[in-house]
Amino acid sequence: MILMSEDVLFNPGDAIANAHDFAAARVSAEIYKQRNALQSPLIIVEDATKKDAFAVYFEKDLQTVPSDAASVIKYHVRDRLDLDR
Repeated sequence: MILMSEDVLFNPGDAIANAHDFAAARVSAEIYKQRNALQSPLIIVEDATKKDAFAVYFEKDLQTVPSDAASVIKYHVRDRLDLDR
C-alpha cells in the first residue's frame, strides 16, 4: 500500500489525467472511477520538481526502479482512491 507521504516514480505517458491544482486532479480521478472499471487503485500525485503540477495514475503503473531517467518522474503521493471507495 502506498503511504501519503511517500515519493513514487511514474512514467508521465501512463497518466490518466493531469491538472494544475489538486482539486481538479481529484475531480478527474473521481469521474474516471465512476465511468470505468478500475484495474487498480488510483493515485493522485504532485510533481516533486514543479509547482502546481498534479497527475492521476493507476497504482499498478508505479515504477519501483527508474528504468530510464528520461521517461520516469518523481512525484509526492497526495491521495489514493481505492477500488471500493
